[in-house]
Amino acid sequence: SLKSCQVTVANGSAKLVLGADESYTLDVSATGCKITAKTQFGAYHAMETLSQLVVFNFDTDTYFVKDTPWSITDSPRFEHREVLLDTSRHFQPIASLKNIITSFTYAKINTVHWHIVDEQSFPYGSPTYPKLAKMGAYSNFERFTQQDVKDVVEYARQRGVRVVVEIDTPGHAASWCKGHPEI
Repeated sequence: SLKSCQVTVANGSAKLVLGADESYTLDVSATGCKITAKTQFGAYHAMETLSQLVVFNFDTDTYFVKDTPWSITDSPRFEHREVLLDTSRHFQPIASLKNIITSFTYAKINTVHWHIVDEQSFPYGSPTYPKLAKMGAYSNFERFTQQDVKDVVEYARQRGVRVVVEIDTPGHAASWCKGHPEI
């Protein structure tokens, strides 16, 4: 059964930027594992890979990896691996967004394109133009504050996922006109 895992990260404070080194080495024996990565992002991916190898034995109440030893050296083929989240057309509460982001880490997705506003809805609460969300969101309960956006971006960053927040301008502006008809 797995008893321990040693993790070595050369730079544990690397910035989450396009091109950040996400490579890792994972060596697994019958009793433990060793992860070596240049950055914390590589270590995240190694731990995700390990989690996909580990099996729980209910009879012995232990965790193990089948067919050890394993030696895996891996790095992403593409430095940009993105999924689009469109909450302007399909509103999702913050808790759901965080669950979705967590699920992306299982596939080692490193970028979320958050399409937060569009023609159909403007759920982002702009402090400069509050009428945009007040009049342009689907409802009073389907809005995002600045703090909500910051929280989602930070939540994702802590999991090695960049968030690109998209606010369409100047097109797709029908939702804008509800709060500012002069547009």
